[in-house]
Parts: sequence; C-alpha cells; structure tokens
Amino acid sequence: MKKNVIFGLALAAVGTVGMMIPVFDSQAEILDDSTVGITYALDAYVDSLQIKEIKEEDVVPEEEAPTCKYPEFEGKCLAYVEEAVNVRKEPDEESERVGSLPVHGIALVVEKGDTWTKIESGITMGYVRNDFLLFGDAAGAYAEETCPKVAKVNTTTLYVRAGQDESSDCLTMIPEGESYEVIPRDDDVEGWTYIKVDSDIEGYVSSDYVDISYGFSHAISVAEEEEIRKREEEAEQARLAEMTSSRRQEVVNYALQFVGNPYVYGGTSLTNGTDCSGFTMSVYAHFGYSIPRTAAAQQQGLTNVSLDSIQPGDLLFYKGNGGSIGHVTMYIGGGQVVHASSSTTGIIISNIGYRTPCAAARIIWD
Repeated sequence: MKKNVIFGLALAAVGTVGMMIPVFDSQAEILDDSTVGITYALDAYVDSLQIKEIKEEDVVPEEEAPTCKYPEFEGKCLAYVEEAVNVRKEPDEESERVGSLPVHGIALVVEKGDTWTKIESGITMGYVRNDFLLFGDAAGAYAEETCPKVAKVNTTTLYVRAGQDESSDCLTMIPEGESYEVIPRDDDVEGWTYIKVDSDIEGYVSSDYVDISYGFSHAISVAEEEEIRKREEEAEQARLAEMTSSRRQEVVNYALQFVGNPYVYGGTSLTNGTDCSGFTMSVYAHFGYSIPRTAAAQQQGLTNVSLDSIQPGDLLFYKGNGGSIGHVTMYIGGGQVVHASSSTTGIIISNIGYRTPCAAARIIWD
C-alpha cells in the first residue's frame, strides 16, 4: 500500500514538471530511451528542492547539561562568615532582625535575589545578604575544605578500638548521643571510622553505630536566643547553688576561670597552655596543694574515692591506649567536668559521661 502511494506521488511530480521538458530541435538529440522524460523530470524536481548536503562540521552538538558535583547542596546555602550573620525580616539592612545564621550555618534557599536571599533554617525564615552566603557547588566545595565532620553515636554504648577490627583492643567506651570529631586517615577501611575522643584517646569505631555528618549549625531565632540565655542563667544559678563555700568549691571556681585557654602538651601554664595533668596540678598549686605531675602519678599518689560518691574538686581518671591512666579531669558538680582536652578545643567543660572514667581521687576533705 505504501509503495503504491509513493509511486503515485512520484508520477504526480513527473506530471507537474513534465510540462517543463524543453523541446529539442533535432531528433538526434533525443536518446533512444523511453524513460528519458521521466529521468529528466525527476532530476529537475530534485534540483528545484535545493537540498543542502549536511557536512559533519555543520552539525552542532547538543550542549551537555551541567553536572552537579555536590547534589546534597542543591537548593541550599552555607554561611560564609567568621562568627554569624543577621537574618532580617525584609531584604533591608534596617529591617527587623529575626535571628542569626552562625559560621557553617546551613539553610534552604527559598528565593534567591540579586542582593538578598530569602532563607529557611531551623525555625527561622528571613533574608540574608548574598555577600555572606555560598550556594550549591560553591557551598559544597567550601564545606569539604573547611567544615569538620562529626560522628554521632547511635547505640547505647560504643567501643573505641585500637584497630579496624572487632577483636582489636578496646580503648574506651562512649555513650549514645555524644558527637566526636572525625579524623580522616589514609589507611581507612570501609566500615570503620577514626575519631578523636580527647587529647589522649583516638581510635576506631564501627561505622554502623555512628551517624556521620558535617558539623553544620542552623539559624537561631530571636526567641531561641532568649531561651538559650535563660537556660544558661538557670544552669549557672543551679551550679552556684550546688556549690558551697568550702575549699573544694573555691578550687572549682578558680579552675573555671581558665576555660577557653589553650592546651599545650607538656605545659603547666593556666593562661599560656597546659595539658590535662598540668592543669589539675597548677590549679591545686594555687591553693598550696602539691600533687604529682602526670595523670597516672596523680591517680596513684592521691586518695581514691568511688565514682558514685564524687564531689566538686575531685579528679576523674581515664585509661589511655596502653591501658594505663592517660587523662584526668576535675569534677565541678552538676554532672560536668572541666579539663584541658586537646589542642583543638583547649580547656573546656564537658558532660561527665563524654568518656568513661575508671577512677576518682580526692584532694580536699571536709
């Protein structure tokens, strides 16, 4: 059927152009071929179509769609600041402040403008100047380069091991919900993550029992900022209420003055840098107490007490990689300790369960 249609169309074309066949003056000029008229007509018809030959160099390849290197950052932005940037109710410097987006703060892009972008982060929605934001792949590259990764424990108790094997020695145990810095290593094996617990303990944990993420923050609304301030005041009042005027509490108050100062391995300066045992030794030296220099010597040379009867000012000890005492903190009450943690964090306050203590000692007795 299709062949008949095509043939019919060809004949129609011939019939149309046949009227244009020129008349020859001489019979000799006509070839002895019954198809000459049809051939001539078809050639003339094809020529009239002016079909252009397509050359390879004339073919324009389709433009490839741009690839996204960091798809997890598509439609998101990251704060590009040293501390924090204000989030405004309207895209104007004079507009009401509705919150703040901290360093490494991440947000959803609601509407991107030439100068201001409407963002949503946490419960905060508002406008931030584009100067302080990175978008898409730029945010991903910045995060990969500058943002540390953290491992959050998702099981009740997790062993930190010396090697990437379940039969490897257990260095310490860490509790559910706590987060630790991830340290990339060249010899990482799939299924294991290397973390830094503190200045004394680094080791491997099973990747099945930690959730790995960037250490991102979310925006904090003005209402949340006020709530945080109130909670901090209440916690401080509760901590002070727990303290008495005893000598032990004076030691704790003195020790807390140095939170934020640097950690220096082998150091004993409370202002310029100290390690964990140098910190406890120097704090007690201020009150006239002479205690040994190292964490192991302090645990051996002081009077031990049970972990369930500790009081502010008592020292808590932790095992190191070799199984001996390697780290020491000071209990300050309220379920917290103060210690010279690591070169990354310096002197900080931690929850008492940030790591499992193995012993406690008391210096000042009522």
